[in-house]
Amino acid sequence: MTNRNMIFLGAGLLLVGLFMPIVTMPLVGSVNLFGNGGNTAGLVLMALAALGAGLVLKDRPSDVFWPGVAACGVLIYCFGRLQYGFAQMRASIQELEGNPFAGLAEGAMSAVQIQWGWLVLAIGAGLMVYAAFKSRDESSPKILSVPDTTPRRVIFGLALASLLVLPVQDLIGSSRVPGAAAERAGPFAPSVQGADAAAPATQAAAPAMEEANYITQHLQVYSLEAKYFDAVLDGRVPGVTFKVKNNGGRTLNKVGVRVVFHDADGQPIAEETYFPVLVSAYSYGVANTPLRPNYIAQQERGQFWSAKSVPSEWESGCATATTTEIEFAPDEPPAGTP
Repeated sequence: MTNRNMIFLGAGLLLVGLFMPIVTMPLVGSVNLFGNGGNTAGLVLMALAALGAGLVLKDRPSDVFWPGVAACGVLIYCFGRLQYGFAQMRASIQELEGNPFAGLAEGAMSAVQIQWGWLVLAIGAGLMVYAAFKSRDESSPKILSVPDTTPRRVIFGLALASLLVLPVQDLIGSSRVPGAAAERAGPFAPSVQGADAAAPATQAAAPAMEEANYITQHLQVYSLEAKYFDAVLDGRVPGVTFKVKNNGGRTLNKVGVRVVFHDADGQPIAEETYFPVLVSAYSYGVANTPLRPNYIAQQERGQFWSAKSVPSEWESGCATATTTEIEFAPDEPPAGTP
């Protein structure tokens, strides 16, 4: 295989890898780096792959070295950030010792799995670097040195900027988001809002009623489809797809939907809870986008929520879906509040 073709293959694998699962999490399911176009890391890697392919078309394969290195750096940063998030979750779970929800949190954490999408991404970026290094010629014998021509300096600058995008974004985000330190505890830690976390139970009951009223009056779950889907790795498995629309005036950072599965006699025999909206600093994909007023949350096209624990007695198509919990975005007053 020629170096040019190897770079094309690497760029192609990098693009394909963006849509491959990189991690599976309970309640969220499989997620990828593309995140329906809402993940900055996915957009940066897509741009680097396109830049590498474009340089080959311009007959500059050796200049792909720095975009390839930048792609490797972005992947290392994303993987490290993911591992750091998992470490914070584990630390939060240890602090829950004695809490009745500790067992649930530990079970959820044990179900988190790194997926093979990372391998596809790593091979793609690695091929770009390897082929570019092999393509060095008399005009660029020292490929590791600082570029000495304007085009190569531009390419080097773009690659360097790509490496800095995510760290700068995280730095700005952590400095602007209220309660960023608490957010680092991860999505499985208990969420406490307000200045008085030690408020009596009578005071804590008020938000629960407010949330229940909002669910009843403003949230709509529709287009529920429950059937057997064909999964790439697991074959034919039970699953569901549905949509959730926010008809109210509040932005939601979390929406939980319980799906109850019925047998041929219409009797409930199993249930699963899914979170089509779950905003967290360590979440990826569509679920990490808040549900704003009039917005609709749904799975990416071609994806579904799996329900592998549903017994074989389930009658395909027989299921009901209900919103069971929500979490309002912080520092956002109810609609109509001055």
